[in-house]
Amino acid sequence: MTALTLILVSAVVHAVVNILTKQADDKYAMRLLIGVFSAVLVAPALFFVPLPRGLALELLTGTTFVHAAYEWLLVRSYESSAFSAVYPVARGTGPLFTALGVILVLGQHPPEIELLGIALVCGGVIALGLSHRATEGARAGLTFALATGFTIGCYTVIDASGVRAAADPFTYVLWFFVAHGAAVLTTAPAIRGRAVLIEAQKQWRLGVGVAALSITTYGAAMLAYRLGATAQLAALRETSVLFGALFAVIVLHETMTLRRWLAAGVIVLGALLLQAG
Repeated sequence: MTALTLILVSAVVHAVVNILTKQADDKYAMRLLIGVFSAVLVAPALFFVPLPRGLALELLTGTTFVHAAYEWLLVRSYESSAFSAVYPVARGTGPLFTALGVILVLGQHPPEIELLGIALVCGGVIALGLSHRATEGARAGLTFALATGFTIGCYTVIDASGVRAAADPFTYVLWFFVAHGAAVLTTAPAIRGRAVLIEAQKQWRLGVGVAALSITTYGAAMLAYRLGATAQLAALRETSVLFGALFAVIVLHETMTLRRWLAAGVIVLGALLLQAG
């Protein structure tokens, strides 16, 4: 029950973080602010946890590079197409790659009913995104979203392993945000130049708030992965697209057709099967 609660909290907050990122004037600058301020906000707590060692430290290094790629691909997705098109595809393909990773790398084998639930969640999420394929920039947006999904699968497997490898789970969680902040602070100016730093200065107040939400969503997810089965929880976290679709209608004034709501229903069915398992 604790893992379920954590992952659902993560899902809701994740949708809010991504809606705010989509609304930002400069999306890469916002992701930069999220990374940097997340590191700043958790820094005082580092004095109360042990330093990461051994395998946990190695996995922290690996996830830093994967998240740097994820940030760039996510921003390119949002810059290319509608939020309600690319967000579901990125989030829907992530659990597919995660499920493959936990079977091949972690040796976990979900029961058949849970594999069906994963497939339904992923299928519904992807269908929700593909319903926008005729919109402007859809092809490029969906390509970047698919690549984003691959990085999501990679870092989910790495972080699920890392949070279990650390003697204290908060060691990995807290140092993850520091490592991620350092990676984004290095890669964002290298990719976008000094302009991204100038834009970041204009949005820093919003960046602080979104960073706090980011700590909540991914911190809760990593703690859930320590307590439960990675593939199932990763798929359940993608119910965030339901909240994202609702926020896209209310906040961004994007359109949800009957087909898209049916896809959302498939996601709900898949989530129920995950719990039935």
